[in-house]
This record gives sequence, structure tokens and C-alpha cells, in this order.
Amino acid sequence: MFLQSATASVLTLDDILQHAQQSKLLSQAITQEGLALESKNLADTQTDPLTFNHALSRANSKAISGYEHEVSLSKEFKLGNIQSLEQKQNRLNNEAHLLEQEKYLISFDNRLKNLYHQHCLGASYLGSFQEGYDNFATLYSKKERAFQHDEIAKTELLQLEFEKNRLQIELNNLNRKQESSKSQLLSLTSLNSNDNLSCQDIYPIVQEVHLGNNAFALSEQAYAKRIESTQVGLNRYSKKLESIEVSMGYTKELETDIYTIGVSIPLNFSSNKSEHERASLMHQSSAISLQNEQQMADKKYRVRELEAKLSRDFQNIEAQKENINHYANSLLPLMKKSYDYGESSVIEYLLSQQKLTSLEQELLEEKKAYYATLFQLYSMSETKDNK
Repeated sequence: MFLQSATASVLTLDDILQHAQQSKLLSQAITQEGLALESKNLADTQTDPLTFNHALSRANSKAISGYEHEVSLSKEFKLGNIQSLEQKQNRLNNEAHLLEQEKYLISFDNRLKNLYHQHCLGASYLGSFQEGYDNFATLYSKKERAFQHDEIAKTELLQLEFEKNRLQIELNNLNRKQESSKSQLLSLTSLNSNDNLSCQDIYPIVQEVHLGNNAFALSEQAYAKRIESTQVGLNRYSKKLESIEVSMGYTKELETDIYTIGVSIPLNFSSNKSEHERASLMHQSSAISLQNEQQMADKKYRVRELEAKLSRDFQNIEAQKENINHYANSLLPLMKKSYDYGESSVIEYLLSQQKLTSLEQELLEEKKAYYATLFQLYSMSETKDNK
């Protein structure tokens, strides 16, 4: 055990985040998906390959007979910046998709932060509980000596012993919970499970959190790219000439050699396709704007709800701390003094101690709820750096 403590290092929250395995996997997956989308974009916007045609035929007639064959090559070429516009249109949509995937990274980081804070709250409570147990164990030792001198009844000592054993069981349970929470957190990283957590860098408990200008940044950037993509598409379908097809051929008809060069030009004015494409993009742009407006309104409403809950949690914590402070510094010393002077029973004294433990447990749960709300708020608002 000593060797483990000697070799163990102290881990900060930044260490946890930097060595998070799932976060790295998610980041790598997003990178690979980006490369895949870009390759698919280049593939989809390429022109068809060069076409080679060859035909062989035989002519038979009374006048003349023989073989004829024909060889030709044809290739489509997109005019002007049509191809680059198509690539840009697709690329902007792909970039918007990848930006939205980054929200999962933010949510995962906030999940780790919450686990870290939950563990640190448990560690703080465990330290307080350990101190209370040590004080009670000291009291028990004094009462044990008092019993040996016939100063207290055996029933009183047995009641104290029962409480001491109960506290020991609860202390052991708390230690196991702490080890379990640390293992759960470190299992999501590549860090040594024997390392200790600093807990000196937890976020402060405040009534109001200022999200700053980075709130919803990913959603806004993704929305802007999708709108820009439709504008690029409108520009692409405004071109009067989009492509030409160039062909070259050689035909040998019996004793005659024929060489041909041809150009095919699609006449867009003879079709309504471009007009329908532009109309579709304009409707798509309107739909994207309306969806974004609805989604942002919903997100902002949910953020306001979480901010209000955070404020209520803060007020509950402050009220509970004041209640505990008053109980521990005013009422509890009187109960102990009364018990020491034999004015109250051991049961009354034990109940007063258990009441303090109960109040501290309630405070622990309120703090846990506060941090759970805080990191949910950061995930909802897409906030990255928020300490």
C-alpha cells in the first residue's frame, strides 16, 4: 500500500480531459468522417471518364464488299467554375455536419467534469465523516474508561458501542463508494487507476453563470454554413452554359478514311431543370432558417430553465450551510455539554449527532444536484471552456 502511494501521482481535471480515451476516439472518428466526406465530394463532382467506342461491321453487296470499323473518344468538360461551385456547396454542408458532431465532444467532456466533481464532493464528505467518526471514537474510549471505573452504566456503553460500529460500517461503505467512483472515472481515461485526484480545481458554486459569447457557437456556425451552401447552389444553377462534350472519331468505310471532331452543348434554355433546382434551394434556405429559429428558441428556453434551477440550487446550498453552521456551533455543543453533565440521555446525544450527519448528507446531495445542473447547462449551451 505504501509503494502504491509513493508511486501514485495527483491528477487534475485537465489531466482527466486530456487523457480521455472516448474523447480521443470521437475526435478521431470526426476527423476520419471529414476525410471520407471530402473524398466523396470530390468523387461526386467529377465528370464522367473518357469514353472509348469501337465498332466493326462488314458490308456485302454485288458491287463491293469488305470490313468497316469505327473508333471514337468522347469526354465531358464542365465550363467555368461549375465544378468548384459544386464542390464548395457540398463541402459547406459537410462542414456543417462535422461542426454538429463536435457537440458530442462537448457533452462527453462535461460528463467527465461532472463525474470528477461528484467524486470530489464525495471525498470532501468522506473527510468530514472520518473526522466525526474519529471524534466519536475518542468519546467512546473515554466512556469505556468511565465504565471501567463504574461511572456509567453498561447499557450506555453498549449504545455508544453500537453507534460506533454503525459509523464504522457507514465509513467503510463511503470508502468503497469513493474507490468505485474514482475507478469509474479513470476507466474512461488512459491514466493509472492508482493515481489520486487533486480536487483542488473544482468549479466554484455561484448563483449565476455567465456563458459569454461562445454559447451555441457550433449551432450558429453550422447554420451559417448551410445557408452559404444554398447561396453557392443558387450561383451554380444560374449559369447559362454548364458543360460541353468533345468527341473525336475515325471511321474507315471500305476504302475511305473519315475523321470527325464534334462538340455537344446542352442548351439549358430548352429545359426548366435549373429553374426548379433554384426554387428548391430557395425553399431549402427558408426551411433551414425556420428550423434554426425554432431550435435556437427551444435551446435558449431550456438554458433559461437550467439557469433558474442552478440559482435555486445555489440558494438551497447556502441555506443548508447556514442551517448546519447554526446547528453545529450553537445547538450541538449544548447537547454535548448536557450529555457530559448527565442532564440528557445517551439516546438524545446520539440523535443530535445523527441529525448533523443527516444535514450534511442533504447538503452533499444538493451540491451534487448543483454540479449536475451546471454541466448539463454547459452541454446544452455548447460551451467549451467554462471555468
